[in-house]
Amino acid sequence: MEPFNKTDIHDLVNDNKDKYYVPAELFDGMQYKLVRLEVKWAYVACLNVMLKSPMFDNENNAYIKDDSPMIIETLKKIANKKVDKEKIAGYLNELEEAGLVERQGRNVYLKRIVDIF
Repeated sequence: MEPFNKTDIHDLVNDNKDKYYVPAELFDGMQYKLVRLEVKWAYVACLNVMLKSPMFDNENNAYIKDDSPMIIETLKKIANKKVDKEKIAGYLNELEEAGLVERQGRNVYLKRIVDIF
């Protein structure tokens, strides 16, 4: 899976103004069935934070910082549950193990969700 790039972010922002973007394949795809539901919602929260305020590296790949308070606030809203930094750190670890994010220092690169079937 490839990380989101500047063009991907631009296209998603234009298509999803004023609403949360939820990749259906994350919830429907066979390759993601073993990923816990809370972790999937954490991915959605991170993705929507990245859509609202993306940062780009020298290769134009989009990323967010792992300590962004916006991740906590967004996940609280969409999952309707209490979230703190420790939970986010755990979710990011699980996302990395599932191959849905890549971390480089404090930078978190979200991978594009693809349908493999």
